[in-house]
Amino acid sequence: MSQETKNNKNNVGKRKLAYLIIVVSIYAVMSRMTPPEGLSVNGWRAIVLIICATITWVTEYIPIGASSALMLFLPQLLGLDTTGNVMKNFATPTLFFIFSSILIARAFSKVGFGKRVSIHLISIFGNKSKNVLLGLMATTSLLSFFLADIPTGVIVGGIAYEILRKSNCLPGESAFGKSVMIGIPISAAVGGIATPAGSGVNILSINLLKSVTGIEIGFLQWSIVGVPTAIILTFVAWFVMSKLYKPEFEIVGGLENTKQDKAALGKMDKKEMIFAVVFFTTIVLWVTSSFTKLEVPFVSMLAASIYFLPGIDILEWKDAKEAVSLDILLLVGSCNAIAMLLATLGSAQWISDTFLGGFAQSSLPVLLFAVSTFGIFIHLLVPISGAVMALTIQIIAALAQTIGINPIYLVLPLAYTASCVFLIPLDPTALTTYGYDYWELKEMPKPGFIIGTVWIPILVVFMVLAINLGLI
Repeated sequence: MSQETKNNKNNVGKRKLAYLIIVVSIYAVMSRMTPPEGLSVNGWRAIVLIICATITWVTEYIPIGASSALMLFLPQLLGLDTTGNVMKNFATPTLFFIFSSILIARAFSKVGFGKRVSIHLISIFGNKSKNVLLGLMATTSLLSFFLADIPTGVIVGGIAYEILRKSNCLPGESAFGKSVMIGIPISAAVGGIATPAGSGVNILSINLLKSVTGIEIGFLQWSIVGVPTAIILTFVAWFVMSKLYKPEFEIVGGLENTKQDKAALGKMDKKEMIFAVVFFTTIVLWVTSSFTKLEVPFVSMLAASIYFLPGIDILEWKDAKEAVSLDILLLVGSCNAIAMLLATLGSAQWISDTFLGGFAQSSLPVLLFAVSTFGIFIHLLVPISGAVMALTIQIIAALAQTIGINPIYLVLPLAYTASCVFLIPLDPTALTTYGYDYWELKEMPKPGFIIGTVWIPILVVFMVLAINLGLI
């Protein structure tokens, strides 16, 4: 091992130790402060714990998987809640929807169907760098309408990596590589709001609203606002990425043989046909879930399981072990479990009252604007989309009922903005391309803040239109 390598390892070790000391110090100092008015001591300490957990996950001074597991046991140690209660909020249906979606995405890629769809979509945009970026982001967004944001980011991220490799775009150095690999998870997130099947958090939102109010949001009812918002935000995101990270070349290499690649695909084989039939049947069952009463996570898990059946043999269990990141599942489950402390200890109610209490007598457009803004920037405290909804949906639904309006009017904008996971990129959707090393965690918030800010008025306009037209 060279001296330079040893020095780098020592520096990394010192930096990690410094982060550990900072996090412990933050909790030690802040947890002993007098809580704000209206907030209990444990409620305040729960907020401090969330802040410390977020710093831990962002800095990774402990690997994400290990720190996520550790966080599940800290509430009991700190006197906030029992480990048993915390664990109840770990394994949710959303976790298994994410798991099954990743398996479907693996099948999508393995049979070649993903390559077929991607080559046809990307080839439409040509080989100019800005157009290639648009092609990759638009493809990601469109696939996220039905394939779910996380697996879509994984699929298109893999295709993009091959393009970047052929174009000699070096990780950590290429501006074009950075724009592509940040743009893909952002477009997966914004595309994922289009339909309920686009993200696990959408399913969670629908289930939570039904549990809290007895009101069910239909697939088409969700999509009326989701689809146009997702389309516009995809172009906004592309424009932002292309301006912030100007490509170092005009023409992208590795796309010269697109016509030959399309010709080489040939006709769909038996496994592609089987995949397509199962997948499109799954979409139909998702769309008709309000009539069939089949839960979307169940349909997804059923579809994924079919790909393992004898005679179909599209997937093997080793595919699942390779495709499904334990880090992601632990992070999603842990963050949801820890964040639920804010609800049980009254912290979420205090946050809602503090930021939204003054809008109770406002007009509907102003109220929608306030809730949408709250939905975007709550990610600074709770960066995981599912945790945002788990924390706030009951409070927002209660606020709507108190005011005397349909809870859907306020819960929907909160559910759409829950996917704004790029202010602090800890949600698994935001991390789908992180492993390629083209970008660092600190680089996504810059475009994220711009896109998140533009998101608010776009969403409010479509919500007001849909409500006034009686579509929701």
